[in-house]
Amino acid sequence: MEQEKILEIAVKAGTILLRFGAETYRVEDTINRICKSYGLACEAFALPTGVFVSVEGQEGVSTICKRIPARTVDLEKIARLNDLSRRIEKNKPEYHTIMAELEAISHCPTYPRLALILSYAFTAFVYALLFGGNLRDAGSALVVGVLLSFVRIIFSKEITFPFIEYFIGGFISGLISSLAASLIPQTNAYVVIIGALTNMVPGVALTNGIRDLLHGDSVSGLTKLGEALMVVAVIAAGTGIGLALWFSGGS
Repeated sequence: MEQEKILEIAVKAGTILLRFGAETYRVEDTINRICKSYGLACEAFALPTGVFVSVEGQEGVSTICKRIPARTVDLEKIARLNDLSRRIEKNKPEYHTIMAELEAISHCPTYPRLALILSYAFTAFVYALLFGGNLRDAGSALVVGVLLSFVRIIFSKEITFPFIEYFIGGFISGLISSLAASLIPQTNAYVVIIGALTNMVPGVALTNGIRDLLHGDSVSGLTKLGEALMVVAVIAAGTGIGLALWFSGGS
């Protein structure tokens, strides 16, 4: 296989991993595995917003820089690409075969909307109970969780500025939870908020940031941790504004 095609495959695999929430070390390892499988010396450097790959072979040195404009989390795509990289390392398939599978992984459908709505609702319901709420709190959290799933569906179509989604989610949680507490006796608005907002906590970003730091990728680790803290701050701001709006209107 031509050197440029090998490099194209490796970079595409790395960008898919970055787009869907993989750790930095996993991205670099996958790129190196693919290139070395075809006899190329490779140097890969990944950041949360881009990947730089340089290979050296019989055709000299080739380099590609690829920027990642938007990122989300899809662990199924990461698992499928990990499996593909191992098969490339073992079987060394042809260029068109690999590219077709990479395209299939990149564009494979996500979970259906009903599954997303049910997962948001169930998560909010269960966590409201885990944080000491009663069935009224859990039921209210379930409703707020459904509303948050609709926010997620709307913003998943085109991600331009993801922090808006987190702000609106926090605002809805603060406002609707306060409304539920005023209409339903023995309902704790703060338990409802905690249960509902569990759906939006950036757990993957926090975990990946810590894992990158442990692997020595300081820039990527600190960037991901900073992004996760910013998400938490935006959610808190939205929730606080929702609560303040409700209390100011009630007074």
